[in-house]
Amino acid sequence: MSRAVLVEGAPAAWGGYNKQVLTLICPAPYAPGQPMRFSVDGVALEGKSLGSKRQPDGRFEVRLRLVNLRKEHREMLESGEG
Repeated sequence: MSRAVLVEGAPAAWGGYNKQVLTLICPAPYAPGQPMRFSVDGVALEGKSLGSKRQPDGRFEVRLRLVNLRKEHREMLESGEG
């Protein structure tokens, strides 16, 4: 699925959402526990990093636990709708 993702103003890529863990492909790593502000399809969200893993292309796969997630935003992420 292709989604428009911005992490603190920088373009990022959608990695997926599964069981309350969001995965983004970011240009920079985020240490475990580090807060993040980002948007997915224009919806502003906040999360805390669960850790980062460097990818072969130099970007980082960042796993996040979302904080203050509204029910409608969770449903949007789970359903795959924008």
